[in-house]
Amino acid sequence: MTVISRDVDQWILIGQDIRVSPTDIDAQGVRLVARGRVLGGPDDGATFDIRHELAIGQTWHLGPHVVVSLVEVRGDSARLGVLAPAHIDVQTKEHLDHQRGTGGGGTGGSGGGERGSHGK
Repeated sequence: MTVISRDVDQWILIGQDIRVSPTDIDAQGVRLVARGRVLGGPDDGATFDIRHELAIGQTWHLGPHVVVSLVEVRGDSARLGVLAPAHIDVQTKEHLDHQRGTGGGGTGGSGGGERGSHGK
């Protein structure tokens, strides 16, 4: 499982087709938005744009191969765990922007002061 800290409107990229971001964070939980295409299963390739609320410890299945869980809330940040097959990258949007050299408009490629931490 990859655990990433996100503030409101900071995106996690799962593979090339799924994006997840908190839209509201409070001490009890988080409201998330997920957009993209289903990976695997009978609905493989189907597009989705859905919202869901998670309390700490709850999980959300985005198709048969991707699970997002709320690990912890720290102030205005949510620590989200993403479980996906090993061949599917899980990273922050600003990390991908930095890899591509776009940098999101800020110095150092961080995208206007956004932050994310990675851990397995």
